[in-house]
Amino acid sequence: MPKHIIDEIESLSLATGFILKNGDFTEEKSLLVKPTMGGTWHWSPIKGLHSQDSIRKTRAYILQEIARMTIYPEAGVSPTLRRKKGIVIGVARAVSTELYHIVENDLIEEEMDTAKLAVGYDGETIVIKNDVDSKWKEELSKPLNLSETENKVIQRLLLISHGVIPLQGYSLVTTSHHYNDKSKRAFSAVERQFFSRCDQLSWWKEDEEALRDAMWHKAGHPVKISFKKEIACSITIKQSLANAGIGSVACRLPATEDVVWKAEAYRNLLKTLSPIFDDEVKWEALDEMLSYLNHFSAARPTEVVTVHNAPTHLMSLDTREKVVTWIAQWCSQNAEKVAICLGFHTALLENAGKFPGPSYSLMVLRTNVDSYILGTKLFSDYTVFKAKLRQLMDSVS
Repeated sequence: MPKHIIDEIESLSLATGFILKNGDFTEEKSLLVKPTMGGTWHWSPIKGLHSQDSIRKTRAYILQEIARMTIYPEAGVSPTLRRKKGIVIGVARAVSTELYHIVENDLIEEEMDTAKLAVGYDGETIVIKNDVDSKWKEELSKPLNLSETENKVIQRLLLISHGVIPLQGYSLVTTSHHYNDKSKRAFSAVERQFFSRCDQLSWWKEDEEALRDAMWHKAGHPVKISFKKEIACSITIKQSLANAGIGSVACRLPATEDVVWKAEAYRNLLKTLSPIFDDEVKWEALDEMLSYLNHFSAARPTEVVTVHNAPTHLMSLDTREKVVTWIAQWCSQNAEKVAICLGFHTALLENAGKFPGPSYSLMVLRTNVDSYILGTKLFSDYTVFKAKLRQLMDSVS
């Protein structure tokens, strides 16, 4: 008979389970950015466990991942850190499975291990499968014995884990990587939301980089890239996360390419100044292309899309990748002009006693020093011109 695993949540305060997955991604192909992960990070589904019951069985996920860390140990990693990584990955996979309704078809085949645990005959108890080898049976038979500190940490991890799948998708869309220094800012924001003013923060801080890698890189890596991108690009997911109070994740969604954010900032600035600059500032073509981009999903940049009633001059742009390339070229070719406008607009605001910080995309334009300064000088000339014009009109009247 298989050994029963006690899996009562007891004192764990679980996040409200809500299914965020919207649509069927089982036909999506796996796109691998990097070579597949080693056995330490493979994902074993729990046989017979419905995704909507996964959070309730968090302890089983944790036990399984601690066992995996022991059977496939990382070189130079202490047993204490292995246990902590097992807890982090176990919680992340339990939460992700339930919230995003992850099934076997959503996992990369090369990074999925066979099931080690299963739902027992009573439909409730989690048991060790009869066909697992002796090493797994030995490790899975060990009591979990979560400490008081670990139980409290898990309560935080249950919330942080809401962001694993959507933020990996966000990182893939914006940087083409699961996890790097640029996307780390997004991940650390979630940590700050739920670990700040937490008595157990030291548990995380002691091994912060290793646990970040476990949570934000390794835990969700076996999930297909296409699946994660779809989640990250969903307005429904964004709203569900916002409603659940996971604002640090929701604010990053829906994911879109950095150059698109840049283009929108450029367009908005030029549109603001168009009444002053008249026809000297051309933003309509960019505006048209940004609107046209809405016909394409950032999750599927190379998918050919037929846009009905598309203008003739846009019909050759039949993938998001092509449209984004056009937008990137426009931004590059017009950067100096936009820098002039930024200098003008900054001087205009400062003259009115307003000092709002520009977006990052616009702030970078200040490195075009000559163009930016020229813009501030143009505002000075414009101010002089307006004053003289006003004086002239007053004298005529």
